[in-house]
Amino acid sequence: MRPVLAALTWIALSTTFGVLFGFSAVGFNNVTALLSLVVSFAVVLGLLWRFKMDRPESGRLTTMQWIASIAFVLFAVRVFSHLIFISAGEVRVLSPYNLGDICLHLTHINYLASGPQFWPENPIFAFDRLHYPVGINLFNAELKLIGIETKLGIVLVAFTGSALTLWTLLTFNGSYAVGAFLFNGGLAGFAIATALSNHPIDVAWKSIPLAMFVTQRGLLYAAPAGLLLLCHWRSILFDWPTKLRIPFWAECLLYATMPIFHIHTFLFLSFLLFCWFFFVDRKRRLHLLGLVSISFLPATAFVYLITGFEKGNAIGWKPGWMTAPHQSAFQFWLLNFGLFIPAILALGVYLAIFEWKNKTFRTVRLFYFPSFLVFICCALFKFAPWEWDNTKLFFWAYLVLFFCLATVFFERWPLLVRLPVICLLFFSGFLSLLNGLFSNPHGYEIGKEAEWQAVEAVTRGFPPATVFAAYPTYNHPLLINGHRLVMGYPGHLWSHGLNYRPVETQLELLMESDTGWQEAAKQLRVDYMFWGPMEDENYPESDKEWEQSCPLVKQGSWGKIYDLRQFSRATLKGS
Repeated sequence: MRPVLAALTWIALSTTFGVLFGFSAVGFNNVTALLSLVVSFAVVLGLLWRFKMDRPESGRLTTMQWIASIAFVLFAVRVFSHLIFISAGEVRVLSPYNLGDICLHLTHINYLASGPQFWPENPIFAFDRLHYPVGINLFNAELKLIGIETKLGIVLVAFTGSALTLWTLLTFNGSYAVGAFLFNGGLAGFAIATALSNHPIDVAWKSIPLAMFVTQRGLLYAAPAGLLLLCHWRSILFDWPTKLRIPFWAECLLYATMPIFHIHTFLFLSFLLFCWFFFVDRKRRLHLLGLVSISFLPATAFVYLITGFEKGNAIGWKPGWMTAPHQSAFQFWLLNFGLFIPAILALGVYLAIFEWKNKTFRTVRLFYFPSFLVFICCALFKFAPWEWDNTKLFFWAYLVLFFCLATVFFERWPLLVRLPVICLLFFSGFLSLLNGLFSNPHGYEIGKEAEWQAVEAVTRGFPPATVFAAYPTYNHPLLINGHRLVMGYPGHLWSHGLNYRPVETQLELLMESDTGWQEAAKQLRVDYMFWGPMEDENYPESDKEWEQSCPLVKQGSWGKIYDLRQFSRATLKGS
């Protein structure tokens, strides 16, 4: 218990110190990164040494918990040892879900480690601030600044987050939580029951481990921190039999810093607290008021930094979630969630009718009904430009609802009834996970190691604020090394709610060297033009007129860099 809390609060506090140093006159650099990590570690150890903490009732793991834990460890070793690796000079990832995401995380880590002015500009869009929950990437940037290479740091944090997540899953709901986390799914996995397919079935509710835990790096912190808070609140607000209590300062720290790591987790936890406020006694209500009062200012500040309070238009009416226009709603929900939907509906009916005097069931109701409401809202509304992002809320509703199912039904059923139901709920997800882990053991290429290293070497001296014109894609060597582009991958920009179309038009005019390219360079305020293999391939008809009028700054087998600052300076002087 103590090591888990120490690791989570250390990550939260060192990241907070990193943000504060970034806004200060000294900035975010090697020295302040070291101070953030060392001082926060010392503070956490000192506070945890002072306070005596309640711990969950100890006991040996059951046979099913051992099996679930071994399955989780095998998954983590397989996927995170190959999270990003080199094979025959190619940089590769194991999962196709991670092609774009790992590149975005590399961009953020290396950009933040370059020491930009806070709050940083967006490296994938030169006309916006960085509105993204970068907490875990900022922590990785601190590790890079003290000498831990970026790819190694990513893997180390992934294994640490996996260990923390396994512990908190077991504490929250035992082997049921681990199974629900690893083997979610509906009926899609049955299509590969006879033979493994190299092409995953296109479903909306994808494998949590592969499509979320591996790709959404903020969950490496948010999943264990959120589960730990749920266990703590379950103990102090509802006198749950399994006790787990953490110090108040740790509760405030984990909750208040959650937005910078994973804002959807913060929203879900906040909604639960709001609902619980009306059903607890006066003493516990005062505790909630104290938690929210202390956390309000820092949490609001982090929410502002991440969202800019500008993404409200992303919320909209979207009944059916990702149901295709001509697809049956029944078919969609059955394919994606299988027996889980009828199970939670039956649970709701049972909780509404039976055992109102059962104290344990009162707690379950206060977990079930808010989570079920979140589930319904995610089925009716979209909470981001890309409706698939609702899975970040579905994830929490699903875990909590499964806890309710296990408490009310599974733990009270005899083994001969429980086992086939669990198999029906998990078997499809098990096959989907297995397919995702082993269908392509060689992984997927995202770049050439030599090219990335060469570009890193020649661009090391460019200031963090420098803006390059280059082909907009997720794995451009400039982005991977933490440099700003006029715009990055359009799919990322769209999912982040950014209006990139006018910029895309101007950038294409510049790259194609069409009439008016000089004016486009002025409008885009480009500092340098990068021309490499990707640009040659995607702009084969370009006349490249800037070669005649702009100084050549760098060149090599990786490409060329031209100085276009004469145009951006003209714009700045005239603005």
